[in-house]
This record gives sequence, C-alpha cells and structure tokens, in this order.
Amino acid sequence: MKYWSCCRIKTTDFSAFMDQPGCSRGCHCWTEKKDKKAVLCRQDWHQTGSQVVVTVYAKNPLPALSTVKANRTMLEAHVVFEGNKIFRAELELWGTIDIDKSFVSMVPAKVEITLCKASPGSWARLELPQSKLQPCGEQEKEAANTEEPGAVQDEDSDDSLSWSEEEDEELEMGTPDMTTPSH
Repeated sequence: MKYWSCCRIKTTDFSAFMDQPGCSRGCHCWTEKKDKKAVLCRQDWHQTGSQVVVTVYAKNPLPALSTVKANRTMLEAHVVFEGNKIFRAELELWGTIDIDKSFVSMVPAKVEITLCKASPGSWARLELPQSKLQPCGEQEKEAANTEEPGAVQDEDSDDSLSWSEEEDEELEMGTPDMTTPSH
C-alpha cells in the first residue's frame, strides 16, 4: 500500500501513486510556489450600536489561504487575493469585542469582518493610534525611511556649526591659527 502521509490517498500501484495529483499543503505539492506581493488595500469601517464592520476591498479573496484572528482587543487580518497578493493588518481595537458572536464574510469584491461589541455604544475610532496597517515587508522599509530623514537632519545641523571641517583638519594637523598675529 502506497500513500502520501499528508493526504492519505492510498493505492497499491506505484505508477498510480506517482501520477497522483499534488495536494496544496503536503510534501508532494507539485504546484510551483510563487512569491506573494504584499500590498495595501482600501479599507473602510462603520458601526452600529452593537457591531463594527471592517471592510477590506480585495478582489477575489482566497478563503483557504486567508486568516482573520482576533482576541477581545486585537484584530489580525491576513488576506490572500488574486492569487499572489497579500494584505496584512494588525489593529489594536478602540473597544472590546465578543469573539464568539463575530464573523467574517468573503465575497468576490471584498472581505467583511463583523465584530460584535462587548458592550453597546459608540467607538470614537476603529483602532488605537499605534496600530499597524501595512503590507508585510513595508515595516522594514518604513524603519529605513525614518532613519534617513534623521541622518539628513544631522547633516543639516553640521552646517550650523561655527567651524568647518577644514578648520577641524587644520587643528588636528597642528596648522597654526590664522587669527594669531605673527611678529
């Protein structure tokens, strides 16, 4: 008896075993793994007294590859759509939610995440200000971009100093100061 441990389709014929189509999860996945492109998607949210609905506009989301995780105060969405695009968001929610009553709906043009509020009322915002809403890989780019402007500011501040780099070099080499009178 021959079978792949990941999908457990059994056969006694070795050539039938080798001709078996690959599964999407296991060791014998015959499909080519393509790099996925991280992207930002347009998103919106609205609320009623008892629910908050977060909408991510992503064409043709793939439910088998997408995940939405939540606890009472955090929402993490990982949406794969159009085959090779990924949208990721980590939101620290403004209020608390009831996880058991919350649900996700994936339709061809969008993903709707319906969060049931733990206590009825209005939220001032969807998320707390420090939440991250960007594609994966962008966090590193953003960190690099924030360092560069700081470096430019340091260079600008060097220009405001009262001496120049040439004067520094002269002092290090022991060149006499021009301001002292010579006799």
